[in-house]
Amino acid sequence: MKRYRGILIVCLTLFLVAPARGWAGETPEPSAVLHVLAGASGALLVSAVAYPLVDSGSDRWDAALVAGLGVSGAFVLGLTKELLDLGGWGQPELSDLLLTLGGGLLAGTAVYLLSILQPAGEEGSLGISTVYAAFALVLSLPVGEGLYRRTRLSLRPRS
Repeated sequence: MKRYRGILIVCLTLFLVAPARGWAGETPEPSAVLHVLAGASGALLVSAVAYPLVDSGSDRWDAALVAGLGVSGAFVLGLTKELLDLGGWGQPELSDLLLTLGGGLLAGTAVYLLSILQPAGEEGSLGISTVYAAFALVLSLPVGEGLYRRTRLSLRPRS
């Protein structure tokens, strides 16, 4: 069972990094990649919090609930960002919301696949939750850098 966990964690890494590389060989827009990464990071963070709290008795149902909560978190994150853009922080676009939701769906799929392999009633359930949180943190770093640069450029005095 542990061998499958390692394989799935490697697959999770490759699966979540694939949008940054471009699936068709073309270079994606940097903002599109940031939206996908933000959605994946948000979904993983919500999943990390939800995983130890969810216990409904069925492994498949628990995994689906944790993944669904993660995808919902990505959707709320994307919707909040677009509402802020609508309020004057940027240019609201439906494609941005869809990219964020897509990143959440990618991460939610990986969370479901990893969560379903966890033994029922395992005392170390925080272990996989910690992995989700670590991936969320790593994926949020480019998003944070992009926000920092955008904010720094917008605060620069214009001559």
